[in-house]
Amino acid sequence: MFYGVDIGGSKIAFAVFDAQGVERERLVLQTPTTRYSAFVQMLGELVTAADGRWQTAGHVGIGFPGVLDSNGLMLAPNVPAIHGHDLKGDLQHRLARPVYADNDANCFLLSEYHQGAAAGAELALALTLGTGVGGALLHRGQLVNSGRGGSAEFGHGGVNASLLARYPGLPLFPCGCGLHGCLETYVSGTGLSRLYRHVGGEPLSGPAIIGAWQRGEQVANDCLSPYLDILAAGLGSLMTQLDPDVVVLGGGLSEQAWLYRELSCRLPEYLMNNVEPAPVRPPVFGGSGGVRGAALLAMRAALPFS
Repeated sequence: MFYGVDIGGSKIAFAVFDAQGVERERLVLQTPTTRYSAFVQMLGELVTAADGRWQTAGHVGIGFPGVLDSNGLMLAPNVPAIHGHDLKGDLQHRLARPVYADNDANCFLLSEYHQGAAAGAELALALTLGTGVGGALLHRGQLVNSGRGGSAEFGHGGVNASLLARYPGLPLFPCGCGLHGCLETYVSGTGLSRLYRHVGGEPLSGPAIIGAWQRGEQVANDCLSPYLDILAAGLGSLMTQLDPDVVVLGGGLSEQAWLYRELSCRLPEYLMNNVEPAPVRPPVFGGSGGVRGAALLAMRAALPFS
């Protein structure tokens, strides 16, 4: 059996998959917020209990919002309990078996490549629109990454300069990475709320802003118009630079059909003349993608694309 662990800032999903990649069970728990020892203990107990239920020593894969540094330490500021710790190594020691770990956007794209929206693509790109913006790139079934583990941080590219001309009052929001005007600061859920406040709205969540836009509220329209242009421009730049065969979106907005209609209208404006945009697709596995991809980290040695 193969165990997937999807670590988020507030929740952890743990799921068990069989050798065919079929999900057999799932648990969702609150993320321990401060004590690293409690975090390791909880994951160890989840795995040990699953071993007992399934009468096997399952293979373990972990997806988390961050990167591994050169010493194997997890750099995950949104999950303070594991930030700066060797969770992979410590869990391997506790469980006496290999543990595989990677960025959660990489896990998402790995899942969508295997029987999902990116199946069969020579070069596939993923952009996850959540609290932040995650990115992943996969070539011929292999995740593209550097020795430092920081490849595909697409959310920290700058916005297209033409947008500043179209929206002259557009602020250059500060980003947690230390830069200003990153794509993430506009098209993440946090960025959408920032834009709404910038055009005169009250503090609202992303879903509430979208609901207001769908009801025809003018302030919400003033917010969604630059939001969609910034997202289209960001995708256009990535398509021009990387020429992917397919782009798969993840996160809270990714299953909204209207998003793809809006992007199809706007994307051509941000591409070179006579260049067709790559297809932009919703995820086949939706919210299951991260935990499924984490299990695939442990499973991929036996998969044909690895």
